[in-house]
Amino acid sequence: MPEPRPPRRDVEVLFVRHGETVHNRERRMSGHRDAPLTLAGLHQAEGVGRLLAARYGGDLGRWRWMTSPLFRAWQTAVVVADVVGVASGELVHDPRLKEMTWGRWDGLTAAEIEARDPELWRARIDDRWTVPPPGGGETQRDIITRAEDWLAELASHARVVAFGHGALGRALRCAYRGLPDAAMLEMDEPQGSVFRLARGDEERLDPSG
Repeated sequence: MPEPRPPRRDVEVLFVRHGETVHNRERRMSGHRDAPLTLAGLHQAEGVGRLLAARYGGDLGRWRWMTSPLFRAWQTAVVVADVVGVASGELVHDPRLKEMTWGRWDGLTAAEIEARDPELWRARIDDRWTVPPPGGGETQRDIITRAEDWLAELASHARVVAFGHGALGRALRCAYRGLPDAAMLEMDEPQGSVFRLARGDEERLDPSG
């Protein structure tokens, strides 16, 4: 494993995972494929918007707003921005905020993958850090590298609202806090919550309080 990285203490990031999608309900590995938000997912996005508006008010108009270009993240970002009062035209797409792709397994469930490619699936489960899924898939290390690259390019004292995905969010939180790569495997990835990354640590913000 790589040497531990230092935490990034000089920027503040509000990370939002997209709301629930049809694929989430079906327990599919969406990867770079897309599915629309469910009604519950739209409500989650609205809840995040109300939470941010209550906590930060009009100050959020001075933050940078960045999103994965995948539709589910962008759709979530648009809803949140609308509730907060930020124009959707302020949203900047960054491909490094995309979810980890499963290559030719994108859009499949774990059971479907195991039935189609049992040996490749087992190899991936046994070593998720260096064995990528077939057809251009990414390893866990690949997603950590993307998160590190995105963080490294943020200007000192930047304040960013970022919209992304489950695995990407765990990788970003791990990289921000300077944790070992393996820590991302133990993290949760809730929808409908916000992770505030500030001064090298994280705070989970929930609409319920």
